[in-house]
Amino acid sequence: MDIAKQAKQTREASTGWYIQRLAGRLDAMMTDALKPHDMNLAQFPIMMTALEFDGLTQADYAKRFRMPAYAISRAVDALVDKGLLERRPDMKSRRAHNIHVTQAGRALAPALFDIIEQVNGKLLQALDGDEANHLRQSLGKILNAS
Repeated sequence: MDIAKQAKQTREASTGWYIQRLAGRLDAMMTDALKPHDMNLAQFPIMMTALEFDGLTQADYAKRFRMPAYAISRAVDALVDKGLLERRPDMKSRRAHNIHVTQAGRALAPALFDIIEQVNGKLLQALDGDEANHLRQSLGKILNAS
């Protein structure tokens, strides 16, 4: 077998290759959808997590996303500057601050939920409902196992 044919077969059998391609497509779609809200892909998961778990510390975000503290800090800073989040002193630690969603952040939530629904709908349009559910369940198993 020649190397080109072997490379093609290896790529086509690679789950990672498909996931990487889908991730790139998802990133592009989310980037476009978030632009009207002056939000980027680094800020989006922080905002969504704050909506779900209001009051976490920046260290909590760093652990949750396995990101360096400086990256979390930059994203939080930007969301604070936009008036979507605010920092409040942590009552348990003088050095920590809790991140809370502001009224403006709560007002933005329905638009963010709509973005997720629309982008997921476009991303999964080739699948029927059962296939989409099976994919989500399978991806959840993979994520929870690692």
